[in-house]
This record gives sequence, structure tokens and C-alpha cells, in this order.
Amino acid sequence: MRTKSLNWFITAIVAALAFSALLLLSPSNVSATSSNSPQTVAANVNVPDTLYTDISPNSITWTNYPTCQNDTNTLITVNDENGNIPGNIFIWGTALSNTLNGNSIAIGNVLWNPTSSNTAYIGNAVTTSPVNTLIVVAAPTISTPTTNSPIYLGVNVPAGTPNALYTGFIYFDIENGSIYSLQPSTNTLSVTVNVPSICYISLSANSINFGTMPSGTNTLTNWNGILDYDPGGNAQATIAVAGTNWIYSSNTAISFYVANTVYSGTNTISYSQAFPSNSLPLSSPSSAPPSTGLTIPQPTQATPTTRTEVYFGLGVPGGTKVGAYTQNIIIGNMCD
Repeated sequence: MRTKSLNWFITAIVAALAFSALLLLSPSNVSATSSNSPQTVAANVNVPDTLYTDISPNSITWTNYPTCQNDTNTLITVNDENGNIPGNIFIWGTALSNTLNGNSIAIGNVLWNPTSSNTAYIGNAVTTSPVNTLIVVAAPTISTPTTNSPIYLGVNVPAGTPNALYTGFIYFDIENGSIYSLQPSTNTLSVTVNVPSICYISLSANSINFGTMPSGTNTLTNWNGILDYDPGGNAQATIAVAGTNWIYSSNTAISFYVANTVYSGTNTISYSQAFPSNSLPLSSPSSAPPSTGLTIPQPTQATPTTRTEVYFGLGVPGGTKVGAYTQNIIIGNMCD
């Protein structure tokens, strides 16, 4: 019996000592130690020569061509955003085309210029392969992360280009030797040219001399021809004519009628065949001359100048006072 009691006592002491040891080893009873010196991690990065290209704006539309063809004044800003070295601007592009009519404006008709010109169409032709403009974009810095340079564009619409919208693309790149730019957004300029329907007029000759004609006579089949040119338009035109009364040179109160002058598309008919159906109407400052029904063919890029001849004859009324008379003939082209 004493042996069992002793064993229990010994077991209780061992358990107490074990619990005390666990308390001493718990985190709240273990004293912490640390180094007083910070630890260092080495880091490194290699920053290469870098260029970026971004342009503003990204699209332009030229309107009212070809009447506004004589300037190179459209500003494009070429930016290097976050690069770190200088570079030259390179430029190239595609033809401006219209898929509906199959016509195009060659990219060489677009000129670039380092400076603007409001009045002159001057500069260097854009080509289909990259060309170094030698326009420098300075190296960005940490304090100035974006640098830029201007370049100016203009377009010449070839004579005879049909009216339509023509669209193409012009590309920009900043390069430094063998280092080409990375594109953060875009380096492509979308270009649209709006070509309206236009016809022009150019006359040859600019005067008619009917010579000496007795009163009561007419030119019979001796017609005087005027060439009506359309140099550089793109639409078929109808010729319109009108005139003023014939005025006596020494006394403006003496005259005979404008209708005594007749017009024709041919010089093979007689004066009497043209009068009075083809007599000149009296010109009016408030209205355009009426149509003759004669047309000038539509110019094309292959044939940019077209022409039609219009003939004029005269009948001098009987009893007309002796002397010199003058008249103004107004000729106009109306786009069809």
C-alpha cells in the first residue's frame, strides 16, 4: 500500500515539473533577440536607348480642293513620349484612293515641310518608303518626359480628278541610327481629301473682229470661233452665252440689238439658220447666262484639259449709222 502511494506522489511531481517546463518555454516567457543592423538587397536595371512615336492629330480632312491646293500648312506634331534619346522624324505613306470610282491621288502629291506656308505649295514629296526628314525630336528627360517637333503637310489634287472622297495613310517614325521607336499609341495619320465637282473656263481668243460689214448684211457662213477650255476641272460643263447691245463708239445713245449676234456649235450653217433661235440674249447682272446646249467634255487625270469651240455670227440691220460699234459677249461654263 505504501508502494502505491509513493508511486502516485512521484508521478504528481513529474507532471508538475513538466507543466512548469512548458510554461517556461511558451512565447510569453521566451526572451526575443534581433540584429541591430538592417539587411540590404541589391537591385539593378538596364535602361537601353529608347524612342517612342506618337502624333497629333491622328486624322485630317482637306476640303474644297482643288481650289485650296496651294499651301503646305497643315500642322502635325510628332511626339517622343518617355523615350530618352533624340531622333529624326521619318515619313512615308500610301496613295489616296476612292474604291467607288477606282481613281486615286498619288502619294507624291502630298508634300511635307519643316516650316509652314500659307500661300505656296512647296516642300518634299511623301514617298511609299520611309524618308529621313532630318527634323530632330529632342531627347526626353525625367523633368521633360515628352518632346516634340512640328511637320507641315499639303496636298495638290491633280487636274481632272473626279469628285469624291479620297483616303490614304501617312506614317511617322522617330529613329536614331539602328534604333527604331516603340509605338505607345499610334504613328499613323489618316488623310482624307474631299474633291468637289468643279469646272473652269479659259477662252481663246478673247476678242472677235467682224471686220467691215455694210448695213443690211450678215456673216453668212463666215463665223468667228472661240475656244472654250476647261483646264483642270473634273466635271462636264455646259456653255452659256449672253451679250450686250451693240453701242456706237462716238455716241452711246446710238445702238442696235444684242440679238443680231448669233451663236452656233458649227460654222457650216448660214446666219439665217441661226437667227433668231440662237440669238444672244441680253446679259443680266442678276442672273447667269442661259445655256447654249453645247458641252465641254469632262476632264480626267489623263486628259486634264478639254475644250469645245463656239462660233459667232453677226447681222447688221439696214439703216445702221456709219461708224464703229462694240459689244461684250459673256461666255460661261456651268458644271453638269
